[in-house]
Amino acid sequence: MISFPSKSRIDDFFIKTLLDSDYEHADLEVDLRLTVKADCEISVTLLDSNLNSSVAAKKATIKSGTESYTFHIPVQGPHKWTAETPFLYEATITVQVQGQVLQTIKSQVGFRAVQLLSGLISVNGTPIFIRGVNRHDHHPLRGRAVPVDFIRKDLILMKKHNINAIRCSHYPSHPQLPALADELGFWLIDEADLECHGFARSPDPSKPTSDNPSWRGAYLDRMEQLIQRDKNHPSVIIWSLGNEAFYGRNHAAMYEYAKSVDPGRLVHYCEDREARTADMISRMYPHLDELAHLATEHGNNFKKPVVLCEYAHSMGNSGGLQDYQATLRQYRRLQGGFIWEWASHGLWVDHPDRKGFYAYGGDFGDIPNDGNFVLDGLCYSDHTPGTCLIEAKKAFAPVQIGFDESNHDLIITNEYDFIDLGHLRAIITVHRMDER
Repeated sequence: MISFPSKSRIDDFFIKTLLDSDYEHADLEVDLRLTVKADCEISVTLLDSNLNSSVAAKKATIKSGTESYTFHIPVQGPHKWTAETPFLYEATITVQVQGQVLQTIKSQVGFRAVQLLSGLISVNGTPIFIRGVNRHDHHPLRGRAVPVDFIRKDLILMKKHNINAIRCSHYPSHPQLPALADELGFWLIDEADLECHGFARSPDPSKPTSDNPSWRGAYLDRMEQLIQRDKNHPSVIIWSLGNEAFYGRNHAAMYEYAKSVDPGRLVHYCEDREARTADMISRMYPHLDELAHLATEHGNNFKKPVVLCEYAHSMGNSGGLQDYQATLRQYRRLQGGFIWEWASHGLWVDHPDRKGFYAYGGDFGDIPNDGNFVLDGLCYSDHTPGTCLIEAKKAFAPVQIGFDESNHDLIITNEYDFIDLGHLRAIITVHRMDER
């Protein structure tokens, strides 16, 4: 019988890509938490995306009893990861004792730096524009037990409809979603499992939990679980402290924990209206005049951007997305937002006396319920595109085509943040208008 606890091993690891000020040179920092029962050798190797050549490597002899060790590996001119250019390397970490391999860990690595620069969320020195959706784990037959291939189809459908960002509402998503986002290219807001709607009618709804010191440990536990699970994914650029849980000292503690453990990412929380312990102003469903006011109230000297964590509420035929997008494009401080939401949440029910149907609030004898407020997605409950998704694709289009009637010029505007239009093909059709 093999007793694995008696052997040297890596208990946890955190891979950070530290880019310098010109974003052309990097330090790959690999923090290890260890159990070392006997002297061992640990090596780190970085392979390119084709896994056929070593980009960088380093090894070290680790003495018995060592509990932590950090590798610093310089990498010259790394390909940089963005949601538009999701280039991934692979890091392999190996533990050996006298030539015998005890443990091998492989992890995808994306070189990218997330910062607030001139008041804007920036990746690798460039401000980004978010064309996002809120997403719940949902399957029309299996409910919250969503197969990985179903998630992949969702994300590919998002890419086809010009969506570049996901808010994981309102809990950590399926553990494979960040890896798929790394591969396919999405900006992620990864959100802690925290919501306190039930106290909304209290005289001071923050007092029962969010501003109650006895709940500090429970709040920190949610943040710790989130960060420790997903910290090695480059697609995660923002941590969220939760959803609609009012605001109190326990959120401040969550923010402080996030910044102490992972200062290389930003923090979001909508209910922190003044962004005291958040890196952005966040709003839900603002009117366009309110949005314009937020964009201009500090002129060009704002310290933090404005992001809509929820907007447009896609029920029925919805509408108005072009107006929202026009406003978001107009002001530098506005960095986009996340439509509520990706898919409706009906669950298919076979009925013995009539045709099967997608059931929702109340159809299961569930009281209380939100009625049809779970049917508010860009996609139908089977995750096929709804009419609102077609509208969103047009509104989110990163290439705009216009016509200058004064000199008859066709104007093509590239609204991608990092790439040119070399991957696209232009087809121009000329129609003759017969004189009448």
